[in-house]
Amino acid sequence: MQISCPHCSTALDVTQDHLGQQVQCPACQNRLTVPTEISSPSGSQLLSHPERTGWEEGDHANVHFGKSLLLGVGSTLLFLGMMVPLKATRLGELFLMRGWVNWVETFLFAWGLVILTMKWKKNQAQERAALLNLFPDHLGKEIHAANVGSFIDNIYAAPSTLRDSLIINRIRKALELFESRTDNSEVGSFLNTQSDIDANRSSGSYSLVKVFLWAIPILGFIGTVMGLSVAVGSLAMADNTDPEALKSSINSLTEGLGVAFDTTLLGLILSILMSFPLAAVQKKEDETLTMIDAYCVERLMSKLNDSKTLVGDELIQQANSIPELVSSLARAHETFLVNLNESTRQLTYNGELIQDRLEGHRRVVEGSFTDAIEKMSQTSSEIFLKSHVQLERTFENINHGIQSINQALKDLGEKGIPNEAKKKKGFFFRA
Repeated sequence: MQISCPHCSTALDVTQDHLGQQVQCPACQNRLTVPTEISSPSGSQLLSHPERTGWEEGDHANVHFGKSLLLGVGSTLLFLGMMVPLKATRLGELFLMRGWVNWVETFLFAWGLVILTMKWKKNQAQERAALLNLFPDHLGKEIHAANVGSFIDNIYAAPSTLRDSLIINRIRKALELFESRTDNSEVGSFLNTQSDIDANRSSGSYSLVKVFLWAIPILGFIGTVMGLSVAVGSLAMADNTDPEALKSSINSLTEGLGVAFDTTLLGLILSILMSFPLAAVQKKEDETLTMIDAYCVERLMSKLNDSKTLVGDELIQQANSIPELVSSLARAHETFLVNLNESTRQLTYNGELIQDRLEGHRRVVEGSFTDAIEKMSQTSSEIFLKSHVQLERTFENINHGIQSINQALKDLGEKGIPNEAKKKKGFFFRA
């Protein structure tokens, strides 16, 4: 069940145990009383999605350089001002009377603490954002292509004070990628890449503090060299015959040695003191990043469903009630049967029509084939008759020709051969 905070209008998810109880809003930290009865949102409210315009993301790891510098300078001046009444003591003398090296060491130490404090507050804001319910139950047990827009809209409804956080921005980008691609593997790869980017950004944000941690003892060693240089110089310039000059030289020697040892001592102490909050803040930020990674894997990836069909729970959830779902299924079944009967009748009619057309085509083909055979038989008979008559006429003509030749030979035999023809015995004859 979901309620709205009356102070900041943040959407909060509550259970039956919270009804009638006072709870604290994770966004504005104000207390509110949960009503004893909460009406579930209607379907029309769930389907109305506001326009998503996005927002500009800030740097979640690095602090503002100018702001931290000003706070560091102010903290240093405030601390040195507090040491003025203690100037006569050993502590006041250590910070105020040992030269510029101790002042710079104090400034770097104060600046580093300001940066770590600002990063600690940023990390607390990241932890508060993890308390928001980004996956309310009334939007669905699973996230799929049909309801991913509702989950994205729920993230856009987060309060502005917590919206620009690592966990909200990472989940928003993952859901928008799932909305456009609907692929769990691509979302998983994106989350792994984003986790590496955030971890590298967090690790790089401590570079300036680590430089301070390195520079403070180095400055102590520089103060040591400067103090020894002053001490040795004052001893070399002293006149051993003059007691007053020798006394002044000894005073300069002890002052130089005091500067040398005090600068090194302060640098080593401040570097040790800075190491502990640096390790604590870095460890806390690493734990927060690990918590965000685990949240994305356990709460987001386990809900993503990139299949094209809805599961049974989602189908039941989309129905207003079980009887309505059963009635819808019955109407769908009845419609299916009516459509099936109509399709069967249409198929039977089409089958009979095709059978009639096939029978007609068969009769046409048989008639055409019979006519063709009859015409071919008649034509063949006529051709054979014409050929027989022509052949008989040819034989008669040949017989008549043979008879004419026989008659000619007979006539030639009866007339005899002429005498001149008898004298010639051949083509080549003798005279």
